Amino acid sequence: MVDAVKESLCVNRIVGSKTFTITVEGDVIIPDVKPDILNSISMTGNVCIYKKEILEGKIRLDGNVNVYLMYMADSEDRRVRGFNGGIDFTEVLDFPRNRP
Repeated sequence: MVDAVKESLCVNRIVGSKTFTITVEGDVIIPDVKPDILNSISMTGNVCIYKKEILEGKIRLDGNVNVYLMYMADSEDRRVRGFNGGIDFTEVLDFPRNRP
């Protein structure tokens, strides 16, 4: 007797590639427990895309930008402070699929 084992096979295939530039704008609210900003020293951000959805001729991306802000505090000692925040975004990109 022969035992057969059934396994699923997942194949990923590139159907196209395209480069997009997306501008994400938003407000980052500094909590009341932190001093106000006198001036910004630097800001960095990391993009995290947590959902991708393929639509007819389009791609929808849901994600956020994790932001780190270094700033000089508007206080008597004017110390350098830091803050972590995030800006959520949803973007729908045109991506027509060309069929041979």
